[in-house]
Amino acid sequence: MKEAILNKSLKMFVVHGFKSITMDDIAKEMGISKKTIYQHFDSKNELVKATVEYVYDSASNRMKKISGKCETPIHEYFETRECVSELLGHNIQPSSIYQFNKYYPDLSKWIEDKRHKDFDTTIIRNLTEGVELGLYRKNIDIDFIGRIFFALPSSFLHNELFQESLKMSSLEELNMKFLEYHLRGIVTPKGLEVLEQILKEIN
Repeated sequence: MKEAILNKSLKMFVVHGFKSITMDDIAKEMGISKKTIYQHFDSKNELVKATVEYVYDSASNRMKKISGKCETPIHEYFETRECVSELLGHNIQPSSIYQFNKYYPDLSKWIEDKRHKDFDTTIIRNLTEGVELGLYRKNIDIDFIGRIFFALPSSFLHNELFQESLKMSSLEELNMKFLEYHLRGIVTPKGLEVLEQILKEIN
């Protein structure tokens, strides 16, 4: 039941907002009493914290299974993207992320700190491996490119330049465009063939 509550809460939070969704909403959606939720979580703040930790740990475990084990480092990017989409759903609303960052700043910082700790074993490792395999250009500045890839997605939510884009495209669509942009900037002709094939299969 605890895991079921976490899963349902997560889906509701990312679509309708971390602030907007109440314990009553979750109980009604699940067809259970609010008392049942309080048997596992003392407050909504505790539920939000548990949900964030749950999804991060779930994502991290899946990433470890993917990391370095995909057909190519290029495939790994898309496998990672699909992994996150499966966990969070394909209809993440920017407003939900705004609410999370505004009303739960400590949890938002906790996630960023976690991501920073994984920087070398995820992004830098992928870039290094891609260069070694001849899929990414040898002359790229791996550390610089890695930091750009790490930092830029958050601009979709914090930079006014992207507000109009978010009205016309979903957050997931923008992240997909960014991923393609990132890869086209670093691949070799050999890597481009791999990328084009993946994009063809997705489309």
